[in-house]
Amino acid sequence: MPLSGPFETQERVRWADVDLVGIMRYSAFTRLVELAEQEMMREAGLPYSQFFEAPEIWLPRRALSIEYFAPVRIDDLLLLRSYVSRVGDSSLTFSVDVHAADAGTLVATAALTIVCVTVATFTKRPMPEVIRDALAPFTLTVDEARALLPRPR
Repeated sequence: MPLSGPFETQERVRWADVDLVGIMRYSAFTRLVELAEQEMMREAGLPYSQFFEAPEIWLPRRALSIEYFAPVRIDDLLLLRSYVSRVGDSSLTFSVDVHAADAGTLVATAALTIVCVTVATFTKRPMPEVIRDALAPFTLTVDEARALLPRPR
């Protein structure tokens, strides 16, 4: 399947996201990571709601890392670019690049690793092919994803 590229969605910095000096709190970025992941999964035809209907697997979180580069303030519009940057036998790593939508400035980057486990025993198992196939259009390395960015203004 040919490379499609990162999935893009937008979100504004909310009142609940900012600290006393008016910039987005570091912990509020986890909301953006979750939003980007959930919307990309929905776009891939894998809404998380279907995992709860008759679950055979769960996709618990194993690791999350976030790097911060520039502050953003309440009502700033953000561009979230998400993609699968690593595919393992039983895990996937979602990467999310957060940009200020108006200037294109890279605000933060995140990497979220999920692991496929059985519901019955909570033991690792191979990631189902249906998930791998559905996410294939959004699978690229961090370098490939960032090479697709327009140059900062």
